[in-house]
Amino acid sequence: MHDGSLRRPLSWPVTIGFACLVAAGFAFAEEADEQDSGAPSQSETQSRSFNRFVANLSPDEPLYIVFGWRDGTNAKLQLSFKYRFLNPEGRLTAGVPFFSRVYFGYTQTSLWDLGEPSAPFFDTSYKPSLFYRHEQLMVWGSGRSWLWGQIGIEHESNGKAGDDSRSVNTVYVRPVLEIDRAIGSAHLSVEPRLWAYFGDLSENPDIAEYRGYGQLKLALTGQAEWQIAATGRVGTSGKGSLQIDFTYPMDRILLRTFDAFLYAQYFNGWSESLLSYDERLPWQLRVGIAVVR
Repeated sequence: MHDGSLRRPLSWPVTIGFACLVAAGFAFAEEADEQDSGAPSQSETQSRSFNRFVANLSPDEPLYIVFGWRDGTNAKLQLSFKYRFLNPEGRLTAGVPFFSRVYFGYTQTSLWDLGEPSAPFFDTSYKPSLFYRHEQLMVWGSGRSWLWGQIGIEHESNGKAGDDSRSVNTVYVRPVLEIDRAIGSAHLSVEPRLWAYFGDLSENPDIAEYRGYGQLKLALTGQAEWQIAATGRVGTSGKGSLQIDFTYPMDRILLRTFDAFLYAQYFNGWSESLLSYDERLPWQLRVGIAVVR
């Protein structure tokens, strides 16, 4: 069989070439017919579908990667997006605007042990969610202050098996108060998030002792677009955590050639990851880049 395959007649390349020419001719004729008839080509149809997809896709939580060196070289990275299901200009949403504010969200946060020989991921949290989001619930003070928020359900798991498996389900509400020029020219955001657990908690039955039932985030953004934010939560046992984030636009440093933020993140406390929710790991100061803050 092997020798025979090497002695194929010379007519095979000619036949294949002729077939390719015929196929190209049919494709050219079909494209010409579509242009003559005014029907959209396949590429145009795909482009329109992609544009509709992108129009409904947007970031949700911050997107970043940061690196730390305490207790071994490590990294923390997060990806997050939300997708709006229905076109806000459609007939259904025009009659019932509620549906234009329903989103599917997905956030993935990983801790990466770069100091280990094989550089494994210590833990990753996968968080799909479904929520209702309203961008402007109330406005006052001549538009200088406003309230927006969302309410939804979220599943979080680390995708591991056996004793390392962790999962938790929550229903949450997240009101956000925005105050322009709250401190001088700086903008203040006040963002509490409250949640309740439901479903099976057998893999982490005491998680409320370390994560509690809510958190508070305060963010101050200066006129030069720097931002400092603090997020704190306290569990029912009194054990909690504090995360402080500082971001600064890199285009102000690199002559407007890099559209991202210089990012420094400090974390201290319990439950930085789902796997180690009941452990207090060493505090970490990490530095890197944020695409969305």
